[in-house]
Amino acid sequence: MALPAFATAADLAAATQRSDLSVESADLALASASAVIRSWTRQSITQVIDDVVTLRVLNDSELLLPQRPVTSVSQVRVNGLTLLDWVLSGDRLLRTGGWRRLPGTTTYPDPGLVEVTYTHGYAEIPDEVRAVCIDLAAMTLTNPGGLREVAIDDYRRVFASETLGSGVLSPAHREMLAGYRRRIGTVGLR
Repeated sequence: MALPAFATAADLAAATQRSDLSVESADLALASASAVIRSWTRQSITQVIDDVVTLRVLNDSELLLPQRPVTSVSQVRVNGLTLLDWVLSGDRLLRTGGWRRLPGTTTYPDPGLVEVTYTHGYAEIPDEVRAVCIDLAAMTLTNPGGLREVAIDDYRRVFASETLGSGVLSPAHREMLAGYRRRIGTVGLR
């Protein structure tokens, strides 16, 4: 499933103050910037309704859903059985007695894989995400070859090091997106 860009061609044209910007160029730059952000954050960020994910139980007390924020869970299935005795807590599913206990049993067999149908992401793209997307797309359009310097006769243009290489997140971009990056436990991945 192709997810939409975090900003529109009109947003990019307004931010760059370019009236000559084609919709095709803007859409391509924004799609590329959105892909870079999704890759770095390990999150779709855009709202996805009734996404189905299959997870292996690693921690008996909780099941961590991979995409945030989780807004609802509509179904949980283990070994073909629909479970109703779970509780959603943030981005985790909790279950009394743990995930290895199947309904109607007193033993704790390996449940195998857990299939979860859930809704996650933001209905409206957060301002920080949109800003980084527009900034990356503008850098791509301004300096598509990732050149350090352009010189023709007596004309010379030098690009800031932050604009070299399209699709590169600067430290400032990373700081703005840090809250959207998927974490494992309490340790942030960098």
